[in-house]
Amino acid sequence: MSKKGNQLKPPSIHPSSTNHPGCNQKMTAPLPNPKPEEKSRILEMHEIFLGHDTRGDNKISIRHLGDCLRVMGANPTEAMVGKHVRQFEASTMERISFDEVMTIYSSLGRHGGRLSPRKKQIEEEHFIECLKLFDTDNSGLLPAIRIRRILTQCGECLSAFEADQLLKGRINEQGMVDYKELIHDIING
Repeated sequence: MSKKGNQLKPPSIHPSSTNHPGCNQKMTAPLPNPKPEEKSRILEMHEIFLGHDTRGDNKISIRHLGDCLRVMGANPTEAMVGKHVRQFEASTMERISFDEVMTIYSSLGRHGGRLSPRKKQIEEEHFIECLKLFDTDNSGLLPAIRIRRILTQCGECLSAFEADQLLKGRINEQGMVDYKELIHDIING
């Protein structure tokens, strides 16, 4: 910068000077506009978010974070949601904005916490192999009572009501469930 009296004169920017070492001026390209379908998806997600806003302040309660993310199409585990809720609680935040929800949504990965088709297949095969351990006669069927106990007592447990809803219409006359079909339906929802 050059001084003339007490006034500072900004440096002139020449296209050839931007690539020289020591030049502090950076030319940046404008940010690309989102594609129309991306804009549409963001607007759709914002509408979903606003559906969880109970006060009209353009924020949602952190208690509704998991539900909001799931309606947006993400599939975070309760552990993932709990981690974010605890972080907000630690900072004494009770309500969060759309931008904060979108940051969390984006952090869930390319599929928003949902599995890619290949990972779904791997996950399905994994669960089926685990349940085969209980299938002593290799029939592809397990007692409904055993599956209900697994669903309500292992891992991220379902409530008894949720387990009953999941098994509704799947129990045959002998009280057995086709666990391969059950797992396929759960994974591919």
